[in-house]
Amino acid sequence: MQTLKEFRERTGLSQCNMARRLDMSQSFYEKVERGHSEPSRGFMQKLKAAFPDVSIDEIFFSETKAGAAS
Repeated sequence: MQTLKEFRERTGLSQCNMARRLDMSQSFYEKVERGHSEPSRGFMQKLKAAFPDVSIDEIFFSETKAGAAS
């Protein structure tokens, strides 16, 4: 599974730069990346708008789906 952190690192962005690109605070972005806050629908929409080729399902939902199948 690709995580949000792995995606950000692969794009070569710092947390600060990613937050700016998504037009949100760095502290909120960090909380989502670290799993301390759930990503909102708006968060996912901003991520998809900034990175149209990203798989939202792969980043946020594939672990849940794998766990449900077990």
